[in-house]
Amino acid sequence: MAIHARQRAQQADTAAAAHEIRDVEQTTCCVVGGGPAGTLLRLLFARQGIKTTLLEGHADFDREFRGDTIHPAIMDILNEMGLADRLLETVPHTKVRSIIPSLRGPNPVAVDFTHLGGQFPYMPLMRQAEFLELLAAEASRYPAFTLVMGANARELVESEGIMRGVHYRAADGWHEVRALLTVGADGRFSRLRHLFAAPSANQDLVAD
Repeated sequence: MAIHARQRAQQADTAAAAHEIRDVEQTTCCVVGGGPAGTLLRLLFARQGIKTTLLEGHADFDREFRGDTIHPAIMDILNEMGLADRLLETVPHTKVRSIIPSLRGPNPVAVDFTHLGGQFPYMPLMRQAEFLELLAAEASRYPAFTLVMGANARELVESEGIMRGVHYRAADGWHEVRALLTVGADGRFSRLRHLFAAPSANQDLVAD
């Protein structure tokens, strides 16, 4: 059952009083989650001069991911951003041109990316950590961007029923980020979605 916005705000105030907030950062956009979606979004914002803070819960990008592939459509987007060539030149990868999914039945179905045409008729297979590191390095060139690693967003900051940011816990204690826009890009088991009691579409996916 959804929690009323006023009740959530009261709970947030009580929780904030339970621990000391070391500092408060004011930004335009706060993105929670340093996966592909969150990292790419903050890069787009930074390029537009929109002050953006990205909070990533882990200390680095080097961890296990569900998917280490970049589909041709995503390569087209990266190419429009001027990043595709640099990605292929600097990050070790394998170009997968066809796959045969493990599906039951007498006639296996082959997926042939070469039939797509275009500039990227293949699916690059690479370590997602290195892909994210490249995006992070690109975003760091812009002064509007701030990346905070090891920042676990734990609570919402709300005012008059509107999400105004988050409280996050780091190695040195609790911090607050206030923003005009807060984006939850923290994955399929999003803590922000749970805190805000937002509905989600439950889909049983075997792969991303």
